[in-house]
Amino acid sequence: MKLPEPQTRTFSSLISEIEKGQIKIPQFQRDFVWEISKSAKLIDSVVKGYPIGEFILWKTNEQLRSIRNIGRLNFPEKAGENIEYVLDR
Repeated sequence: MKLPEPQTRTFSSLISEIEKGQIKIPQFQRDFVWEISKSAKLIDSVVKGYPIGEFILWKTNEQLRSIRNIGRLNFPEKAGENIEYVLDR
């Protein structure tokens, strides 16, 4: 069994992977619950390069039947490729 290994990614690389459809949010994730002020503080920390904790991503070749888009944005499907699904933050 391969154990998970921590990886560091830049904010711009994460955004790029989301836009390309490489990172997705599965439908079973809970709804977004943060207030706008708390979200703004998180973005401010990211922009300033402060540590924000970790995301747990599941990398798989399986295509989930339903995914959740981010806001009103629709991103491309990447069937048959390794997709990373956000499991936790």
